[in-house]
Amino acid sequence: MPRVTTDSREYCVELADRLGVLPGARDDAVRRLAEDGMQLCNNGHPRTGVAKLRRAIRAAQLHP
Repeated sequence: MPRVTTDSREYCVELADRLGVLPGARDDAVRRLAEDGMQLCNNGHPRTGVAKLRRAIRAAQLHP
């Protein structure tokens, strides 16, 4: 079943939680992307924040 996503602060939190368990999440570049994404979400820009959080997740998955 496909997952339905929304551009909301709640979805930002869900993405941040997913990122937190990935091995590459501690990388400085990944952490900065995630922090930027959450800041955007908290400042009323969830679409851009979600995009940054997704980039952070992809980068963390590729990180050894």
